[in-house]
Amino acid sequence: MAPELDAILKRQHGVITRAQCVAAGLTSRQIDRFRSKGRVESMFQGVYKDPATPSSIEQRAMAAVLAGGKGAAASHRMAVDLLHMRNYRCDLFEILSRRSIAHPTIISHRSRGEPETKTVKGIAVTTPARTMLDCATVLSRPILGRFLETWLSTGVLKLTELETVIDRQRRHPGIRNLELSLAARMITSEEADSPAEALLGELLVRHGLPTPVLHHVVTSSAGATFELDWSYPALMVAFELDGYGVHLRSYEAFERDRIRRNELVLDGWQILNFTKRMLTNKPKTVVDHVTRAIASRSALEYPR
Repeated sequence: MAPELDAILKRQHGVITRAQCVAAGLTSRQIDRFRSKGRVESMFQGVYKDPATPSSIEQRAMAAVLAGGKGAAASHRMAVDLLHMRNYRCDLFEILSRRSIAHPTIISHRSRGEPETKTVKGIAVTTPARTMLDCATVLSRPILGRFLETWLSTGVLKLTELETVIDRQRRHPGIRNLELSLAARMITSEEADSPAEALLGELLVRHGLPTPVLHHVVTSSAGATFELDWSYPALMVAFELDGYGVHLRSYEAFERDRIRRNELVLDGWQILNFTKRMLTNKPKTVVDHVTRAIASRSALEYPR
């Protein structure tokens, strides 16, 4: 490509628009030739990526914002990942925009008035305070409370900033859920939910395996948000503890668990299921399964 286009790709995390290519002097025929030769790949209508640039949250956010047009910004769960939330991954394209986006993989929320935004690595994104307000409409209160406490305790978000946004956006649909979460001030917990859950982490570390991440949160490409028991997020390998009483308490709960698992598998996660009985009576089998799962993947093949 021309030096000017290479500079744009570098500045925009390997993403470029058709309009930018035309402005740089390329004809429609030349752009189509680039596509046919694999020099660029289509992400959305009029938005392309350089296949040589590693995939990242920044690349996906930039592409979604460019597809959204003037005034668009990464928002909601995508903004949480872009602004960095410990133990969280979002595989969803989610933005605030002034117009509707006709694309099946982009969730586009119409912005009411002028949204509070900032620039992160050249990408327009909603501020942490506005992001939490927007997330109050799409996340469960426990996960919202966990995210709030994490950012408030690490200084990413200040309570005064949150109060300012709440005062400015009194008609926002997330107001009530956010205020209830703030009142509860759900403290982030890194403790296992059960003795069996704790036992799995201890078992893996005791046998020399890497320390897994507890309670990693994932938003799937379909827009569902789940919390994993234990996982190696870089490898997209997760381990779930199943209990007979919990999973068989109703047909509805049983089906929700199956849907949850299917969503994760469709997004590329490898899920291994264990029981307390397996941890106690067959620990070598559990360790062997986890070891083989790690060996079957690598961080290079499944980049963050």
